[in-house]
Amino acid sequence: MTSPQSITACPDVDLCAVFSKRSGENPIGSAPECDRYLIVEVPMPWGRNVLQSKNFPAALLPVLEQAAARSAKGRCLAIAPDPRYSKLGYRRILYFQRPAAQFAIYDKQEFWVPEDLVVPLVQALPTPAALAAFEPYRQLAPTRDFLVCAHAELDICCGRFSRPVYDALKTYPQPVRVWRTSHIGNHRLAPTLIDFPEGRYWGHLEPDTPHHLVQRDVPMTNLRAYYRGWAGLPPLAQIVEGEIFAQLGWSWCDYRQSGQVLSLDDATGDAQVQIDFTSPEGESGSYRATVAVGGTVMTLNNSGKGDFREVKQYRVSELERQSKTA
Repeated sequence: MTSPQSITACPDVDLCAVFSKRSGENPIGSAPECDRYLIVEVPMPWGRNVLQSKNFPAALLPVLEQAAARSAKGRCLAIAPDPRYSKLGYRRILYFQRPAAQFAIYDKQEFWVPEDLVVPLVQALPTPAALAAFEPYRQLAPTRDFLVCAHAELDICCGRFSRPVYDALKTYPQPVRVWRTSHIGNHRLAPTLIDFPEGRYWGHLEPDTPHHLVQRDVPMTNLRAYYRGWAGLPPLAQIVEGEIFAQLGWSWCDYRQSGQVLSLDDATGDAQVQIDFTSPEGESGSYRATVAVGGTVMTLNNSGKGDFREVKQYRVSELERQSKTA
C-alpha cells in the first residue's frame, strides 16, 4: 500500500487528483450507476452545491425532489453557457434516459427554451402528452457531448486541470460539443468527463487523451488507465465491463448490454458478476467473471484537507464468454 509519506516529495501533493494519480489509484468502477440525466444550462458562478447557486432556477428544486423520490438513479448536472451553442435569454436542456434494460447508448432529448419555460419543460419531460407543447423548441441534430467537470468551487482540481481537456475538445466542430460541467463525482480523478450519449466516464486525463477519445485512433488498452466505467452498470459490474472493453476494443461500445452482481462476499469484498450482451449482428450471450480485491492504495478525498483513506483495488479473473443458442 502506498502511504501519504511516500508521496510528500511531489509538488502539489495536497491536490487530491495529483495524490490519487501518483498513488496509482485505478479509476475503474467509479462511475455512478444512472438511469437518467437532466442537464440544465446554468450561468456561472456556481456555488459548492450547484443546485443552490444564484443562477439555478429555484422553482426547479421541488421538481427534482419529486423525481428523486420516484427513482434514486437520476442526476441533475449544470452546464455553463458557451458562445458557440448558447443565446442570451435561453437555456438548453439535455435529457438522457436509459431506453431499456439492455442498451448501448442513452436516449437523448434536447430542448432550447426561453428561461421562463425551463421549469414547465422539466415538469413535462416524463409525460409525452405534456411534452408536445414544447415541440417547437426541440433540437433534433445528433450530437456527441463531452461534459468536462469544471466545478472549481467544489475542489480546485476540477478547475485547475479541466481547462486543457476543455480546450482540446473545443477544437472539434459539431456534432462534437464540449461543456464545462458541474460536479460529476470523484474530483480526485480530475480531469474527468462523461462522453454522451454512451454515458462513459473517464478520469486522470492527459493532454492528448481527449483527442483519442474523439477519434478512437488508439487501442482501448492504451486508454485503460483513464477509464472510470459505464454508467449503465453498477460499480462492480463496471470493473468487468472494463476488462471486456479492453479485450474487444472500441467495437464493444456498439453492444447492447446489462449487468448484475450475482453474489457478494461481505467479508472479502469478492463478487460474481454477469454481463449480458447483444452484438450489432444480433448475437446474444453473457460474460461471467470474479471480481476480487487485489489490495488497497491510499488516496486523498479533497484537496488541502488531509483526509486520506484507503481505497480497494480490484482484479478480474475467470472471465468466460457464453453465447446463447437458438
